[in-house]
Amino acid sequence: MLTLLCCAPIARAQDTLRLKAITYNLRFGELASLEELAARIASEKPDMVALQEVDCYTRREGIPHQLFRSGFRTGMFPLYGKTIAFAGGWYGIGLLTARQYLGVRKLMLPQASAQEESRALLLVTVEVGQDTVVFASTHLGLSEESRRMQTECILNELKRSRYPVLLGGDFNAEPDAAEIAAMTSGCDLLCGMQPTFPADAPDVKIDYLFGYPAGRWTLESTRIMPSGLSDHRAIVSVVALAR
Repeated sequence: MLTLLCCAPIARAQDTLRLKAITYNLRFGELASLEELAARIASEKPDMVALQEVDCYTRREGIPHQLFRSGFRTGMFPLYGKTIAFAGGWYGIGLLTARQYLGVRKLMLPQASAQEESRALLLVTVEVGQDTVVFASTHLGLSEESRRMQTECILNELKRSRYPVLLGGDFNAEPDAAEIAAMTSGCDLLCGMQPTFPADAPDVKIDYLFGYPAGRWTLESTRIMPSGLSDHRAIVSVVALAR
């Protein structure tokens, strides 16, 4: 006699891609040495680090080109996105990736006033085994109107992506803000609601990790790093992407 057993499909390990991501506003290295920052990042063994407030060859920078030296010290690939000229050099955002990259792109974001500081979205397309993923970093403006324009621009850019996107940044907006509601309408939120600013006694959340498209990403674990190396606390999340 032939017996047929009907079973629910069992998810295989290779059906899910797991990544560790960090987003961290460095405050241009004012509060810690490059060695301290790099050692703290490297200790997490992340796949991606989205960085904000990164100096490059400025007069206030203790060591020229923080990002590239951080890449060397962490063993990750460094990528820089200038947003403004400042103090004889540049100021902007960055990415560290443990994965080999296929291409990098910087998109300048709109702003409500020409007097406001320019902002950008930095995206790098990376190979993760047989998969292709986009890692991204951003730092939004201080005015509500600029942030509204910038989140709209970012979401439009994500919709054009051929590949899933993992985005980290300082959004300068609390969880109940319209800008964050807009982001979560199209993306999976990949962090908790723990406050991230100021670092010594955080009571405001303005730093986030998102995954695009919504429904593909799952948050497996998240925490904030209890560190005084910046005025922000970094978010560390382990996330899973359904293939």
